[in-house]
This record gives sequence, structure tokens and C-alpha cells, in this order.
Amino acid sequence: MDVLNQQGDVIELDTGFRFSNAFFSLLDFIKHPRDDAQRNSSESQCELFYRDIMNYSFVDSHNQHLADQRLDLAAKNLNAINHISIDYLTGLKKKEYVKRKLISLENDVYLGKLTDFSLIMCDLDRFKAINDDYGHSVGDDVLALFGNLLLTALRPSDFGYRYGGEEFLIVLPDTNLQEATLVAERLRLIIDERLQIGHYGLNQITAFDLTKTEITSDDSAINDAFFLARDVTCSFGVANYLDNDQSTDTLFLRADENLYIAKENGRNQVSA
Repeated sequence: MDVLNQQGDVIELDTGFRFSNAFFSLLDFIKHPRDDAQRNSSESQCELFYRDIMNYSFVDSHNQHLADQRLDLAAKNLNAINHISIDYLTGLKKKEYVKRKLISLENDVYLGKLTDFSLIMCDLDRFKAINDDYGHSVGDDVLALFGNLLLTALRPSDFGYRYGGEEFLIVLPDTNLQEATLVAERLRLIIDERLQIGHYGLNQITAFDLTKTEITSDDSAINDAFFLARDVTCSFGVANYLDNDQSTDTLFLRADENLYIAKENGRNQVSA
């Protein structure tokens, strides 16, 4: 979407942020103050701008922007917030957004807008060994492909975050524990069946999505053959808000405990 400012310059509004879930997710983040003292000038400008317009409802503020012909300013700030919010390697949201999303969902449950929500904590199995055996560049390839698989597998209403090096969080609104466990199992199977480390012939080793890779045993095509080096798997811990004494802190703790159980029991599994 392109808009014109008062000087006639074209300002591009990032695709997908017009009244979409991601759009409102960004606004949710701005409504909750940041805890850390360190912030760059771009973050500060974005936060001050949206905190100012959030003094009244979004619809009213949007209409006010139209009346004031300030849509170009809204577009610039929204684009800046979007770029700040995304982890460049995986394409998932940064961990700073998790607690703000949970606060927003907790408020929605309190107000009766949601019945409950669930949290999935996941960790790539033996990721340090991947970095040690193949190098950090291959580790980055795995993380990037994992993020892409997660984004394409999640529902539009779900939210994925990179929480640490190889740790990830998934927030599922309006999802009970049984439903969240099924989501986690579906994601586990996708990673187990599709995410592999390998190479073509003598080409450099990297991560691959097997659904997009042709494997052949034809000796005449040895340079085009795909050779598996290692499977990549992931463990999952699941917790539900209403099953955890209605506390986001307990929600995190329970998901983390279940993730630990999944890894202790052999990895590549879901615990809830």
C-alpha cells in the first residue's frame, strides 16, 4: 500500500499490516512500556508516537490520522516498528515481544474476550553438536530454515518467537491444552520429517527442507545426489494458561518443566 505525504512523496506501507493480526500485535507491544533502559532512537520515536495516539481508541486515532493527513507518519513508524520487532535470522518475533503478547492475552481472558491460551516452548535437539561438527554457518542455516518452517506451519492467529539461541516460543490464543499439544506434535513431525543437514555431491554442507529436495541414488548423477548427514529434531513443552493458576509466570515455568521432561525422556517428543 502506498500513501502520499503533504509534499507528494510516496511512502510505502508494509504489506500485511492493514488491520491484520500482525498489525495489532505491534500496537499491543507499544501499549506496554519496555522494561530495559537501553533503547535506540528509532525505538524511542516509535514508542512515543504510538503511545501518544493510544490515548484514545485505535479506530478514532486512525480516523484522526486521515483527517490530519498524517498517514505517511503512521506508515513510517509502523514500518520501523516492524523491522525492529523481527529476528533477522529466523523471521520470527524477538523475545521482547513475548511478555507483552501474554499480558494482552491475559487481559483478554479477564475481559471475557478469550476463553484461554497456551504456550509451547521448543528447543532444537543437540544444537551445540551441530555448531561443533559443521560450524556456526550451518547452525545459522538450520535456525533460518526452522524459523521458515515454523512460520508456514502456524495458523494466522498464532505467534512465534525466537527466545534464545536455539529456543523458541509459540503463543496460541483461544487454544486449550489438548489442542496445543496436537499443534506441538504436528510441528514436531514437520521438523523431524523435513529439516535435515546434508549436501549435494561435493557441495558445501547446509540445512535442507526435504520436501523441496530430490534424492537420487543414480551413480551417473552423483554430483546432483543429495546426501544426508544428520537429522534435525526438536523437543516441545506445552502449558495452558487456565491450567496454570492463571499466572503467566507459572505458564512459563510449566512449559519449561515440560520441555525439560521431553528432553530427559529422549528428545524429539512433546510433553504437556
